[in-house]
Amino acid sequence: MGIPALIAVAGWFLGHWLNARRELANRRRDLRLKGLETAYNRISMASNRNWTPELEIEFERFIAEIQLYGTPKQIELMTKIVQAFVQKEQSVYFDPLLEDLRDALRKELRMEQVKGPVWWYRFRLPDWKK
Repeated sequence: MGIPALIAVAGWFLGHWLNARRELANRRRDLRLKGLETAYNRISMASNRNWTPELEIEFERFIAEIQLYGTPKQIELMTKIVQAFVQKEQSVYFDPLLEDLRDALRKELRMEQVKGPVWWYRFRLPDWKK
């Protein structure tokens, strides 16, 4: 009678331990996905626009989110963007990082792969509306 009870208790502990590991992995995945999605949206909204104080704050938040949630490659691409700003280069390219973020998010969400560059359309206000 003791052996079946011991097996039942050991099974319960093992099941609890496995469930806790799965919950932690799911929570990490959800936090990472949310962080990367937010970072992607911040940088895509800031790119190809005139910089305002609000966009500068969004860019600073983007940097923090990539450092927290990004892969080593994404952090490296983000560092190149920051270095381009620091060196006051004429053009700063967000596309490689946006593509990597898009691809990583789609892969994690088990969505089909998209080939080609990231693109967007920006409406320009006529001078008389500014």
